[in-house]
Amino acid sequence: MEPGKVLIYRNELLPLSETFILSQANTLRRFQPLFGGLRRLSSTLNLAPHSVVTVSSSESPVEKIKRRVFLRTGYAVQLLRLLETQNPHVIHAHFAIDACAALPLAQKLRLPLVVTLHGYDVSCGEEVFRRWSTTRAYLRRREELWEYAALFICVSEYVQRRAIAAGFPEKKVWTHHIGVEQRGEQQDHIRDKKMVLFVGRLVGKKGCIHLIHAMSRVQEVIPEARLVIAGDGPLRKALESEAVLRCKNVTFLGHQPHTVVKRWMQQARVLAAPSVRDQNGDAEGLPTVMCEAQAEGLPVVAFATEGVTEALPQERRDSLSGTGDVAALAEEIIRLMSDEQAWQLASDAGRRYVRAHFDLNLQTQLLEDRYEEVIARFHG
Repeated sequence: MEPGKVLIYRNELLPLSETFILSQANTLRRFQPLFGGLRRLSSTLNLAPHSVVTVSSSESPVEKIKRRVFLRTGYAVQLLRLLETQNPHVIHAHFAIDACAALPLAQKLRLPLVVTLHGYDVSCGEEVFRRWSTTRAYLRRREELWEYAALFICVSEYVQRRAIAAGFPEKKVWTHHIGVEQRGEQQDHIRDKKMVLFVGRLVGKKGCIHLIHAMSRVQEVIPEARLVIAGDGPLRKALESEAVLRCKNVTFLGHQPHTVVKRWMQQARVLAAPSVRDQNGDAEGLPTVMCEAQAEGLPVVAFATEGVTEALPQERRDSLSGTGDVAALAEEIIRLMSDEQAWQLASDAGRRYVRAHFDLNLQTQLLEDRYEEVIARFHG
Protein backbone atom coordinates (compact mmCIF):
# COMPACT_ATOMS: atom_id res chain seq x y z
CA MET A 1 0.00 0.00 0.00
CA GLU A 2 1.32 3.44 -0.99
CA PRO A 3 2.02 5.70 2.01
CA GLY A 4 -0.09 8.81 2.37
CA LYS A 5 1.48 12.25 2.20
CA VAL A 6 1.49 14.91 4.89
CA LEU A 7 2.44 18.51 4.24
CA ILE A 8 4.34 19.67 7.32
CA TYR A 9 3.93 23.44 7.38
CA ARG A 10 6.11 25.97 9.18
CA ASN A 11 6.38 29.58 8.02
CA GLU A 12 10.17 29.47 8.29
CA LEU A 13 11.85 26.20 7.33
CA LEU A 14 13.27 25.07 9.64
CA PRO A 15 14.88 26.77 12.67
CA LEU A 16 17.96 25.02 14.03
CA SER A 17 16.33 24.71 17.44
CA GLU A 18 13.31 22.76 16.11
CA THR A 19 14.85 19.33 15.78
CA PHE A 20 11.70 17.91 17.40
CA ILE A 21 9.69 18.68 14.24
CA LEU A 22 12.23 17.02 11.97
CA SER A 23 12.61 14.01 14.28
CA GLN A 24 8.86 13.44 14.22
CA ALA A 25 8.79 13.74 10.42
CA ASN A 26 11.68 11.32 10.02
CA THR A 27 9.88 8.73 12.17
CA LEU A 28 6.70 8.66 10.08
CA ARG A 29 6.12 5.28 8.44
CA ARG A 30 2.58 5.34 7.02
CA PHE A 31 2.91 8.90 5.73
CA GLN A 32 5.55 10.52 3.56
CA PRO A 33 6.51 13.99 4.82
CA LEU A 34 6.64 17.03 2.55
CA PHE A 35 7.76 20.37 4.00
CA GLY A 36 6.13 23.66 3.08
CA GLY A 37 6.33 27.25 4.27
CA LEU A 38 6.92 30.89 3.47
CA ARG A 39 10.67 30.57 2.99
CA ARG A 40 13.77 28.55 3.80
CA LEU A 41 16.11 30.02 6.38
CA SER A 42 19.76 30.66 5.60
CA SER A 43 20.79 28.68 8.69
CA THR A 44 18.45 25.73 8.72
CA LEU A 45 18.08 22.11 9.64
CA ASN A 46 18.91 19.73 6.82
CA LEU A 47 15.56 18.66 5.36
CA ALA A 48 17.02 16.24 2.83
CA PRO A 49 15.82 13.87 1.47
CA HIS A 50 12.34 15.39 1.89
CA SER A 51 10.71 17.59 -0.74
CA VAL A 52 10.39 21.27 0.22
CA VAL A 53 8.01 23.85 -1.29
CA THR A 54 7.91 27.53 -0.35
CA VAL A 55 6.04 30.71 -1.24
CA SER A 56 9.29 32.55 -2.00
CA SER A 57 12.73 31.46 -3.13
CA SER A 58 14.96 34.38 -2.08
CA GLU A 59 15.14 37.62 -0.11
CA SER A 60 14.66 39.87 -3.13
CA PRO A 61 12.03 42.65 -2.89
CA VAL A 62 9.72 40.78 -5.27
CA GLU A 63 9.92 37.58 -3.22
CA LYS A 64 9.26 39.46 0.01
CA ILE A 65 6.14 40.94 -1.60
CA LYS A 66 5.01 37.40 -2.45
CA ARG A 67 5.20 36.48 1.24
CA ARG A 68 3.28 39.57 2.32
CA VAL A 69 0.57 38.92 -0.27
CA PHE A 70 0.27 35.30 0.83
CA LEU A 71 -0.06 36.23 4.49
CA ARG A 72 -2.70 38.82 3.68
CA THR A 73 -4.74 36.93 1.08
CA GLY A 74 -3.60 33.29 1.01
CA TYR A 75 -2.78 33.83 -2.67
CA ALA A 76 0.25 31.85 -3.94
CA VAL A 77 -0.44 30.35 -7.36
CA GLN A 78 2.94 28.70 -7.84
CA LEU A 79 2.86 27.09 -4.40
CA LEU A 80 -0.64 25.74 -5.03
CA ARG A 81 0.43 24.23 -8.33
CA LEU A 82 3.42 22.55 -6.72
CA LEU A 83 1.24 21.13 -3.95
CA GLU A 84 -1.32 19.85 -6.44
CA THR A 85 1.42 17.83 -8.14
CA GLN A 86 2.57 16.48 -4.77
CA ASN A 87 -1.00 15.55 -3.79
CA PRO A 88 -0.79 15.61 0.04
CA HIS A 89 -3.61 14.01 2.03
CA VAL A 90 -3.38 16.18 5.15
CA ILE A 91 -1.64 19.37 6.31
CA HIS A 92 0.09 19.41 9.69
CA ALA A 93 1.05 22.92 10.80
CA HIS A 94 3.30 23.53 13.79
CA PHE A 95 2.20 26.49 15.92
CA ALA A 96 -1.21 28.14 15.57
CA ILE A 97 0.38 31.24 14.01
CA ASP A 98 1.72 29.15 11.13
CA ALA A 99 -1.56 27.25 10.87
CA CYS A 100 -3.40 30.49 10.12
CA ALA A 101 -0.99 31.14 7.26
CA ALA A 102 -1.56 27.60 5.96
CA LEU A 103 -5.36 27.78 6.40
CA PRO A 104 -6.09 29.17 2.89
CA LEU A 105 -3.95 26.39 1.39
CA ALA A 106 -5.95 23.74 3.23
CA GLN A 107 -9.20 25.34 2.10
CA LYS A 108 -8.18 25.68 -1.56
CA LEU A 109 -6.78 22.14 -1.69
CA ARG A 110 -9.75 20.76 0.31
CA LEU A 111 -7.51 19.06 2.85
CA PRO A 112 -7.90 18.44 6.59
CA LEU A 113 -5.69 20.61 8.78
CA VAL A 114 -3.95 19.35 11.93
CA VAL A 115 -2.24 21.89 14.21
CA THR A 116 0.34 21.33 16.95
CA LEU A 117 0.28 23.95 19.72
CA HIS A 118 3.68 24.25 21.39
CA GLY A 119 3.11 26.97 24.00
CA TYR A 120 4.04 30.33 22.49
CA ASP A 121 0.84 30.34 20.46
CA VAL A 122 -1.41 30.03 23.53
CA SER A 123 0.63 31.82 26.21
CA CYS A 124 1.41 35.23 24.63
CA GLY A 125 -1.02 38.13 24.76
CA GLU A 126 -2.63 39.80 21.73
CA GLU A 127 -0.35 42.84 22.02
CA VAL A 128 2.55 40.54 21.11
CA PHE A 129 0.71 39.10 18.11
CA ARG A 130 0.05 42.58 16.66
CA ARG A 131 3.78 43.21 16.09
CA TRP A 132 4.48 41.09 12.99
CA SER A 133 2.73 40.24 9.74
CA THR A 134 2.73 36.51 10.49
CA THR A 135 1.11 36.93 13.89
CA ARG A 136 -1.35 39.54 12.61
CA ALA A 137 -2.53 36.89 10.14
CA TYR A 138 -3.17 34.68 13.15
CA LEU A 139 -5.36 37.32 14.79
CA ARG A 140 -7.35 37.81 11.58
CA ARG A 141 -8.00 34.12 10.97
CA ARG A 142 -7.99 32.66 14.47
CA GLU A 143 -11.72 31.97 14.76
CA GLU A 144 -11.82 30.66 11.19
CA LEU A 145 -8.98 28.30 12.15
CA TRP A 146 -10.91 27.07 15.18
CA GLU A 147 -13.83 26.26 12.89
CA TYR A 148 -11.91 24.62 10.03
CA ALA A 149 -9.06 22.68 11.69
CA ALA A 150 -9.74 19.02 12.33
CA LEU A 151 -7.46 18.61 15.35
CA PHE A 152 -5.35 20.70 17.73
CA ILE A 153 -2.51 18.73 19.25
CA CYS A 154 -1.22 20.08 22.58
CA VAL A 155 2.31 19.09 23.63
CA SER A 156 1.35 19.09 27.33
CA GLU A 157 -1.63 19.26 29.67
CA TYR A 158 -0.57 22.82 30.46
CA VAL A 159 -0.82 23.81 26.79
CA GLN A 160 -4.23 22.12 26.59
CA ARG A 161 -5.51 24.15 29.53
CA ARG A 162 -4.19 27.38 28.01
CA ALA A 163 -5.64 26.53 24.60
CA ILE A 164 -9.13 25.89 25.95
CA ALA A 165 -8.98 29.06 28.04
CA ALA A 166 -7.95 30.99 24.90
CA GLY A 167 -11.02 29.76 23.00
CA PHE A 168 -9.77 26.72 21.07
CA PRO A 169 -12.66 24.25 20.72
CA GLU A 170 -12.34 21.67 23.49
CA LYS A 171 -13.78 18.85 21.38
CA LYS A 172 -10.91 19.23 18.90
CA VAL A 173 -8.08 19.36 21.45
CA TRP A 174 -5.81 16.37 22.06
CA THR A 175 -2.77 16.22 24.35
CA HIS A 176 0.04 14.28 22.74
CA HIS A 177 3.81 14.16 23.35
CA ILE A 178 6.10 14.33 20.32
CA GLY A 179 8.60 11.97 21.94
CA VAL A 180 12.34 11.49 21.72
CA GLU A 181 14.62 8.70 20.54
CA GLN A 182 15.20 5.94 23.08
CA ARG A 183 18.43 4.05 23.65
CA GLY A 184 18.09 0.30 23.12
CA GLU A 185 20.40 -0.56 26.00
CA GLN A 186 21.39 1.44 29.04
CA GLN A 187 24.93 2.71 28.66
CA ASP A 188 27.18 4.04 31.38
CA HIS A 189 28.99 7.10 30.10
CA ILE A 190 32.14 8.60 31.56
CA ARG A 191 30.81 11.82 33.01
CA ASP A 192 32.44 15.02 34.15
CA LYS A 193 31.10 15.23 37.71
CA LYS A 194 31.63 18.98 37.83
CA MET A 195 29.85 19.90 34.59
CA VAL A 196 26.44 21.57 34.36
CA LEU A 197 24.97 21.72 30.85
CA PHE A 198 22.45 24.17 29.44
CA VAL A 199 20.91 23.58 26.00
CA GLY A 200 18.52 26.02 24.36
CA ARG A 201 17.97 29.28 22.58
CA LEU A 202 19.31 32.26 24.48
CA VAL A 203 15.99 34.01 24.94
CA GLY A 204 14.18 35.21 28.04
CA LYS A 205 11.90 32.25 28.67
CA LYS A 206 14.82 29.78 28.82
CA GLY A 207 16.00 31.43 32.04
CA CYS A 208 19.75 31.13 31.40
CA ILE A 209 20.38 34.31 33.40
CA HIS A 210 19.06 32.53 36.52
CA LEU A 211 21.39 29.62 35.91
CA ILE A 212 24.41 31.93 35.69
CA HIS A 213 23.42 33.46 39.04
CA ALA A 214 22.90 29.99 40.52
CA MET A 215 26.34 28.85 39.30
CA SER A 216 28.02 31.63 41.26
CA ARG A 217 26.50 30.05 44.40
CA VAL A 218 27.43 26.53 43.27
CA GLN A 219 31.05 27.56 42.78
CA GLU A 220 31.22 28.89 46.33
CA VAL A 221 30.68 25.28 47.49
CA ILE A 222 32.25 23.42 44.53
CA PRO A 223 34.94 25.72 43.06
CA GLU A 224 35.69 23.30 40.20
CA ALA A 225 32.08 23.36 38.94
CA ARG A 226 31.76 24.53 35.36
CA LEU A 227 28.91 25.55 33.11
CA VAL A 228 28.65 24.69 29.42
CA ILE A 229 26.02 26.59 27.41
CA ALA A 230 24.99 25.15 24.04
CA GLY A 231 22.77 27.49 22.07
CA ASP A 232 22.57 30.94 20.58
CA GLY A 233 20.15 33.81 20.48
CA PRO A 234 19.60 37.52 21.00
CA LEU A 235 20.64 37.47 24.68
CA ARG A 236 24.04 35.84 24.12
CA LYS A 237 26.19 38.97 24.55
CA ALA A 238 24.33 40.06 27.67
CA LEU A 239 24.64 36.56 29.15
CA GLU A 240 28.36 36.40 28.36
CA SER A 241 28.86 39.73 30.14
CA GLU A 242 26.88 38.55 33.16
CA ALA A 243 28.85 35.31 33.30
CA VAL A 244 32.14 37.24 33.42
CA LEU A 245 30.84 39.28 36.36
CA ARG A 246 29.16 36.49 38.32
CA CYS A 247 31.17 33.31 38.00
CA LYS A 248 34.10 31.55 36.40
CA ASN A 249 34.62 28.63 34.04
CA VAL A 250 31.62 29.25 31.77
CA THR A 251 31.82 28.13 28.13
CA PHE A 252 29.48 29.40 25.42
CA LEU A 253 29.48 26.91 22.55
CA GLY A 254 26.96 28.66 20.32
CA HIS A 255 24.55 26.54 18.34
CA GLN A 256 25.61 22.91 18.03
CA PRO A 257 24.29 20.09 15.81
CA HIS A 258 21.92 17.67 17.47
CA THR A 259 24.49 14.85 17.42
CA VAL A 260 27.02 17.06 19.21
CA VAL A 261 24.46 18.07 21.84
CA LYS A 262 23.79 14.39 22.53
CA ARG A 263 27.50 13.85 23.21
CA TRP A 264 27.53 16.73 25.68
CA MET A 265 24.49 15.18 27.38
CA GLN A 266 26.44 11.95 27.76
CA GLN A 267 29.34 13.80 29.43
CA ALA A 268 27.55 16.23 31.77
CA ARG A 269 26.55 15.61 35.38
CA VAL A 270 23.40 17.74 35.33
CA LEU A 271 21.22 19.45 32.73
CA ALA A 272 19.85 22.77 33.95
CA ALA A 273 16.62 23.99 32.32
CA PRO A 274 15.47 26.96 34.45
CA SER A 275 12.66 28.08 32.14
CA VAL A 276 10.38 30.93 33.22
CA ARG A 277 7.49 32.91 31.78
CA ASP A 278 8.94 35.72 29.67
CA GLN A 279 7.84 39.34 30.02
CA ASN A 280 5.79 39.00 26.82
CA GLY A 281 3.93 36.00 28.27
CA ASP A 282 5.83 33.38 26.28
CA ALA A 283 6.28 30.15 28.23
CA GLU A 284 7.43 26.61 27.61
CA GLY A 285 4.87 24.09 26.47
CA LEU A 286 7.08 21.12 27.31
CA PRO A 287 10.86 21.37 26.78
CA THR A 288 11.95 18.50 24.53
CA VAL A 289 15.55 18.96 25.65
CA MET A 290 14.61 17.75 29.13
CA CYS A 291 13.24 14.51 27.68
CA GLU A 292 16.30 14.03 25.49
CA ALA A 293 18.60 14.51 28.47
CA GLN A 294 16.72 11.99 30.61
CA ALA A 295 16.78 9.48 27.76
CA GLU A 296 20.57 9.73 28.04
CA GLY A 297 20.41 9.17 31.80
CA LEU A 298 21.19 12.82 32.54
CA PRO A 299 19.27 14.25 35.54
CA VAL A 300 17.53 17.59 35.07
CA VAL A 301 17.19 20.53 37.44
CA ALA A 302 14.54 23.15 36.71
CA PHE A 303 12.06 25.58 38.17
CA ALA A 304 8.54 24.32 38.93
CA THR A 305 7.05 26.04 35.90
CA GLU A 306 3.84 24.71 34.31
CA GLY A 307 4.63 22.59 31.28
CA VAL A 308 8.18 22.02 32.52
CA THR A 309 7.03 19.82 35.39
CA GLU A 310 5.31 17.44 32.96
CA ALA A 311 8.69 16.53 31.46
CA LEU A 312 9.83 15.06 34.79
CA PRO A 313 8.76 11.96 36.74
CA GLN A 314 6.49 12.57 39.71
CA GLU A 315 9.19 11.73 42.25
CA ARG A 316 11.46 14.43 40.82
CA ARG A 317 8.89 17.19 40.81
CA ASP A 318 9.08 17.64 44.58
CA SER A 319 12.73 18.69 44.22
CA LEU A 320 11.95 21.51 41.81
CA SER A 321 12.52 25.03 43.08
CA GLY A 322 10.01 27.82 42.74
CA THR A 323 10.25 29.92 39.61
CA GLY A 324 13.18 32.31 39.92
CA ASP A 325 14.46 30.79 43.21
CA VAL A 326 18.16 30.87 42.36
CA ALA A 327 19.29 29.70 45.80
CA ALA A 328 17.13 26.55 45.65
CA LEU A 329 18.27 25.88 42.06
CA ALA A 330 21.89 26.06 43.20
CA GLU A 331 21.21 23.74 46.14
CA GLU A 332 19.72 21.08 43.85
CA ILE A 333 22.70 21.30 41.48
CA ILE A 334 25.07 20.90 44.43
CA ARG A 335 23.07 17.93 45.73
CA LEU A 336 23.21 16.07 42.42
CA MET A 337 26.91 16.86 42.03
CA SER A 338 27.80 15.68 45.51
CA ASP A 339 25.44 12.79 46.29
CA GLU A 340 26.04 9.69 44.15
CA GLN A 341 22.92 7.90 45.34
CA ALA A 342 20.69 10.90 44.68
CA TRP A 343 22.22 11.29 41.22
CA GLN A 344 21.67 7.63 40.34
CA LEU A 345 18.07 7.64 41.56
CA ALA A 346 17.34 10.76 39.48
CA SER A 347 19.07 9.27 36.44
CA ASP A 348 17.15 5.99 36.63
CA ALA A 349 13.78 7.66 37.30
CA GLY A 350 14.21 10.04 34.39
CA ARG A 351 15.14 7.28 31.97
CA ARG A 352 12.14 5.15 33.02
CA TYR A 353 9.73 8.06 32.74
CA VAL A 354 10.83 9.09 29.27
CA ARG A 355 10.76 5.51 28.04
CA ALA A 356 7.17 5.13 29.29
CA HIS A 357 5.76 8.46 28.11
CA PHE A 358 7.98 9.90 25.38
CA ASP A 359 8.95 7.05 23.07
CA LEU A 360 9.30 8.69 19.64
CA ASN A 361 8.30 5.60 17.64
CA LEU A 362 5.19 4.91 19.69
CA GLN A 363 4.12 8.56 19.82
CA THR A 364 4.52 8.89 16.05
CA GLN A 365 2.41 5.77 15.47
CA LEU A 366 -0.34 7.37 17.56
CA LEU A 367 -0.02 10.55 15.51
CA GLU A 368 -0.39 8.60 12.26
CA ASP A 369 -3.52 6.96 13.67
CA ARG A 370 -4.99 10.44 14.14
CA TYR A 371 -3.95 11.48 10.62
CA GLU A 372 -5.92 8.54 9.26
CA GLU A 373 -8.91 9.36 11.46
CA VAL A 374 -9.11 13.03 10.41
CA ILE A 375 -8.65 12.17 6.71
CA ALA A 376 -11.47 9.60 6.87
CA ARG A 377 -13.73 11.98 8.78
CA PHE A 378 -12.98 14.90 6.47
CA HIS A 379 -13.90 12.94 3.34
CA GLY A 380 -16.69 10.95 4.97
